[in-house]
Amino acid sequence: MVRKMVLSQQISYGKEEFLELESASVKVKQIYDKAFKMLHRYLPESVWKFWIGVPPSQIKKNSEDGDIQEGTIFQKWIQGPSGWKCIGCEMHHVENIIPETDETPYKHEYIFHNGRLQSMLLQVIIWSQFEEITMFRPFLGDVPFYTDEEMKIISSYFVPTYVSETPLKQLGKPYKKHAMKFPVYQEFISAPPLVMHSDGEVQEGTWMTGVYVDQTNFLRLGPYLKNIDGRRTFMEAFID
Repeated sequence: MVRKMVLSQQISYGKEEFLELESASVKVKQIYDKAFKMLHRYLPESVWKFWIGVPPSQIKKNSEDGDIQEGTIFQKWIQGPSGWKCIGCEMHHVENIIPETDETPYKHEYIFHNGRLQSMLLQVIIWSQFEEITMFRPFLGDVPFYTDEEMKIISSYFVPTYVSETPLKQLGKPYKKHAMKFPVYQEFISAPPLVMHSDGEVQEGTWMTGVYVDQTNFLRLGPYLKNIDGRRTFMEAFID
């Protein structure tokens, strides 16, 4: 894989890359929401509380349309060997807005909520549904849970994720284990290595692309360097 090097806190994206992420991130969010609402509707409260951490009765809803209220969603994308892949998401809420001054540019500060468990559970559910629909499609009639377009989105942008490593071992795919309340095994997508020179310092890690979306819209890109201990250094996105 080509080693990527930047001389400042800025990552360049081609226009086609930007347009793909802009479109795909919203479609991925819609699939997450569809699976989430299914669980919200059918999963018993006791089971929901164990897996998600809070009972469904404590999740705020919009009084007009019943949609589940969330903060800004931060999706984590990797440009891997087979294209862009979304490996999960987090829920962000604006904690503070710092006004622009001569010394400090205008910016948002975010609270990073613990949405990792929910994200991984949804990845497992969505991928399991995808495989079952693919296998049993001839017997499911004309209206499976996901449409043809949604199945293409899952195939293109989601990462195989299971509660057992067996399927990944059988396919000979590298995988990463996420240790939470239950183990989750996800196909390992190799992120491009990144070296960043900024203010006389050199940082090394991998290049990740955060994509911010709200309830229905793409908001912006948030590329970052992820170092070996998981710390993130965010950069500006520049569109060529």
